[in-house]
Amino acid sequence: MYSLIHQTAYEPDPDHGPWSEQFRVMHFPEEWRTEFLDLYHRRWRRNQPPGLPIRRLNALLRATAPGVLATGRGAGSSSEVPWFYATDDQPAELVAPLLASWVMTLPPGADKDPVRAAGHEVALDRALALIDEVTPSWRHESVDLAATELSAGGTAEPDRRLYHLLPEKIGALLAARPLLMDGVELRFRQVTRDQGVELVSWPPRAYTRHKRAWYYSALVTVTVQTVPFADRFRVHVSYGVRRWATGSPVKLQNGSGATVLLDTPMPWSEASEPRRRLAVNSILLDRTLRVPVWSRQSLVDLLPELDIQHVYPKPAELTGEATEWLAGRGGVAAGILYDTGFGKHGVGAGLMPLERMLLDQWVEEGIRPFLRRVPALERVHRRSNPRLLAASYTKAPEKLAERARLRVEARRAAIRAVLDGQPLSVDVVWQTEETRDGLIAALRRWLDLPSTVPDADGTYEWHADGLCVVLHARTLESLGSALRVVREASLSRAHSVATAVRERAVRMTDRLGAHRETVGIAFVEILGRDRFPATDTDPKSALRLGSAGAGRVSQFIVVPEDADGPLPERADSAVADGMRQLGAMVPPEQKLDEALTDDMQYLALWHIRHQTGAATRQAGRHLVALRIRPRDPVHPIQGWDEAKKSWVPYARLLLTIATSGAAPVHREETNRARATERETRYEAERQIRSLLYQVRDRPTLLLANSGNLRKVWLGLNNGQLAKDRLVFHGERPARLSLFGADLRVVLLRDANSREETAEWYAPGAQEDDTPGVSIGLWAPRGADPDNRVFTSTVGKPPTGGKVRTDLRKIVPTARWPHAPAATAWNPQALELTVLGCLSEQALELARRTDRPMDRPALLAAAVHQLRLHDEYHPLSRPLPLHLAKLAEEYLLPLAGEATPTSGAATSDDAEVGSPSVAE
Repeated sequence: MYSLIHQTAYEPDPDHGPWSEQFRVMHFPEEWRTEFLDLYHRRWRRNQPPGLPIRRLNALLRATAPGVLATGRGAGSSSEVPWFYATDDQPAELVAPLLASWVMTLPPGADKDPVRAAGHEVALDRALALIDEVTPSWRHESVDLAATELSAGGTAEPDRRLYHLLPEKIGALLAARPLLMDGVELRFRQVTRDQGVELVSWPPRAYTRHKRAWYYSALVTVTVQTVPFADRFRVHVSYGVRRWATGSPVKLQNGSGATVLLDTPMPWSEASEPRRRLAVNSILLDRTLRVPVWSRQSLVDLLPELDIQHVYPKPAELTGEATEWLAGRGGVAAGILYDTGFGKHGVGAGLMPLERMLLDQWVEEGIRPFLRRVPALERVHRRSNPRLLAASYTKAPEKLAERARLRVEARRAAIRAVLDGQPLSVDVVWQTEETRDGLIAALRRWLDLPSTVPDADGTYEWHADGLCVVLHARTLESLGSALRVVREASLSRAHSVATAVRERAVRMTDRLGAHRETVGIAFVEILGRDRFPATDTDPKSALRLGSAGAGRVSQFIVVPEDADGPLPERADSAVADGMRQLGAMVPPEQKLDEALTDDMQYLALWHIRHQTGAATRQAGRHLVALRIRPRDPVHPIQGWDEAKKSWVPYARLLLTIATSGAAPVHREETNRARATERETRYEAERQIRSLLYQVRDRPTLLLANSGNLRKVWLGLNNGQLAKDRLVFHGERPARLSLFGADLRVVLLRDANSREETAEWYAPGAQEDDTPGVSIGLWAPRGADPDNRVFTSTVGKPPTGGKVRTDLRKIVPTARWPHAPAATAWNPQALELTVLGCLSEQALELARRTDRPMDRPALLAAAVHQLRLHDEYHPLSRPLPLHLAKLAEEYLLPLAGEATPTSGAATSDDAEVGSPSVAE
């Protein structure tokens, strides 16, 4: 067992002092901004964005302007914000052509009105002339890349500029140093992300097996982060493998695209800098022509105007000859990032602990003396697991039989608790007899039910251990076909999709039987997503809505010919997920160093944000509140029904979310402007206050994911946090006891897309020991007893397989030449912040002497153990939050009744998923 773990995280080294760098800075002139914004607004008839779409221009600058280190955020909305930081002045003859190429993309397309068309031309000529008339000024600026201020709660917050400037600087430092691995030299290129920067080894490496070459690169990601109550900010560095699409042709998925990284030469002959960046572009599948096209935000369309010496790829050429363009043609190279939808890749995902450690040592050397590694973490709780069923390997028949008996007993007891005396109703809606029989067999295995013969209408019935199970098998028939989305004049696609979904849902409800009082499960066999011409023609949402109308939670399983993996495994997984949706998942009994109060309940909050680009083409929001009382004999898992103002069983909550989100909306309501962010936050905070009031009757541990909830509860931002206090918008921090005498709060953070938690590995006891992974709860060495921030780690699941932790995938050794094919399991660490507890100070302020103070590490250990369960081992988040998040599957917002609209925005307004305001 490992005694320490290292995080791949760094902080400013106090022994070094300030980290001052000199830059040449340019601001976006106000004259430019005013004129260009007027030109851009001509493509909008309403809802004009407040800023310029400067993201594309910034990408163009980073890709082609030598010496540009980073571009600022918000320069398109304010001339006070630095536009870009450079090591040298950029000559006007370089900036002007870049700017002119971008300005040409601002006005609307062809306009049938000759008067408006003439006005657009005049405005464009005026904007182009202004580029030569106004010369932006340069100034020197010294930036402290370690600049920090402490929040009122004691959290270090870096200067806002450092979130994008510091990763670019670190990326430049690392890209200037080659990485030597086993005699092979790797060099890296920078890729700017929305959060931080990526370093991609270039050119890609090839792994050949069975006469086919697969391409991959090493990947290093750098971001700036904060940690609650830490007095220094952090730089998180993560490591992985960047895999490249190499199929011929690369088949884009319906309704989605692919990211393309472009290696382009500097278009200026006098530029002597080596190439150090890869530019981000994206390709989409045109809905009408069914051919790949560049997305609006891609810059590759602008480059031929600036560089007439090189030939840049067309989307169809790139997808048809991906491998050839990855190797480069005429000084230009391009790579399509691999997506699992492209099929299998010969290189496995992830890196082993040894390789992560080697990369981390290279990073550590490259950023000295400015940054130092954060302290190692040590265990803070002896027991890592709750009281789980025995899982150690054994061949003894009697032990195996006993374990199987105990597992079935636990499953049956959990189902009885959620049914409260009602029979378990199961519907198997099938397309192939193979899947039908596989699901029935899996259900029998799950509950140890005997073999039986169905009656004439396909109904099975079992009685065992006080549990009645009734299963109906029926065919899906045409309900599984693609939705017929009929577009009518003046109707949005969202309305057309809504009509198709509602029609199919009614048919599904009729098939299962409407108005059932007893909640049950419907297992539905569907076709693979590639069978449907577009994402919004996939009938899955309609079938789920129709099942909900019949009082059935729904679990889908793909037909055998479209699925990966053997049917028995997929059927077992489907049955397990169906039972989870019923709420038959009580947390195991915990094993803690000290006992928590017996009547502790868990309250989990999760905010669902359904985007317009999802399957139903309609936005939706919903705050899920889940309450788990492990010792309740009936319905231990319940959710809050906001309409009824009451707690309902978990399965009933899922059905309510599905049917309420898809309810018809009156036309006058759909015409209302979208609720502002302020209104959304106000409503969410109102619900949270009400929920806290509802659970005041007993000790409560509130669980919230900061990354998920802080957009509507701003008080969860790290800079707003204060120990043993809650902060709501516009109010001073309030003592936790005001919301409940025995309330505790633990905030969780995972890595998410912003790399908010650091990667980790467990070093060996000796210098030459192979690093590995380790399960447990951790805190910094020598942490104060009132330390509030902990790290929870778990091991890999049984499905992770056995893979050597010392395999080297980036540069495989002669002993293990096929190491790149291995898939590495990298258990994600969770950050647990005990925001509020009955601390010594909290008890003193509340004038309480009736109980001893809480130990934060004990509360963190209780939350850590909620990640472990007999049926799902391990979970990526604690069980209450896991179940709350999975309710996202049931939010199915639909547009209102189809009524022709008028005054819609021009066709240039929206490209799904593309930014329309300033960066």
